Parts: sequence; C-alpha cells; structure tokens
Amino acid sequence: MHQGKAYDADGAWAATGNVNHELLTRLLSDSFFSAPPPKSTGRDLFHLAWLESHLKELPALRPEDVQATLVALTTTSIADAIKRHAASCDAVYVCGGGAYNNQLMQSLQKQLSAPVKSTDGLGISPSHVEALAFAWLAKQFCERKPGNLPSVTGAKGERILGALYPA
Repeated sequence: MHQGKAYDADGAWAATGNVNHELLTRLLSDSFFSAPPPKSTGRDLFHLAWLESHLKELPALRPEDVQATLVALTTTSIADAIKRHAASCDAVYVCGGGAYNNQLMQSLQKQLSAPVKSTDGLGISPSHVEALAFAWLAKQFCERKPGNLPSVTGAKGERILGALYPA
C-alpha cells in the first residue's frame, strides 16, 4: 500500500521506481511461469509471503523499486507467454484493472510487436469482461450447450457448466 491507497493508481508509484533485475529473475524463476497452458493462478500462489520470501534473499530495496519490479514481472511474464504461445497474434487486448494502469500498458507494449489495447477498443469495458463471461456461461447453461473449450481449459471434453437452483 502506498500513501494509504489500496492500489497504485495508473502505475504512477511504480513509474518512480527502477526495476531490480536480480529480484525480477528470482520471481520469474517460479515454476508457474514455465508451466504450459492452460493454467490460472492468483493470490493462491502470488501473495505477500511469496514476495517476502524472495526479498529476504536480497539487500533492502526501496518500496517503489519493488513496485516497479512487480510491474515488470507482470508484463514480462505476459509478453513471454504471448511470444511462446501466440506469436502471430495481431493485437493484445487487456481487461481488468491492468487496462487502467498506464505504466503496465506501456511496459507491455514495449515488449510486444502487436498493438496492446484495452478491451474498450472492442466495445467492452475492461471492468465488465468477467461479468459478461458469467452471463455467457449462464446463457450456455440455459441452452444446454457446453461452456468450455477443452483446448483452452485442459478439460477432457466439452461440458455443460453450472447448475440452476430456483427459489
């Protein structure tokens, strides 16, 4: 947390720091980054204790340098995955909070040749992508159609997802 804020608005704080390449290398060495897709993660793996376990191996770093390094971790891991698994893509669309983080968007663009854009460019607010996905899954369920792509999810076959429990 910086200056009492729960997040780094527009990546402005990260922009004041410098990437620590030793820390970045340590963070990127996590086996998650080399695992093949499909994969997903969140706070189950990447949390404060995980970060602190890497920081304790290094001399004390300025907080803004840690923040800049975390932006680099995010963008480098995304760019590496795109280069490895979708090298011929025409564009990269970002949704969620990252789409509002100018520092993150610029850093990602520097690492990719394809244009990096917000899903706003597709007419979908970055804040609404998850809600739209759940609405589509509900529609698929109601129409008794599969809601997964085995090639994306790693499932053994197409499945109708979800359940309906009327009140």
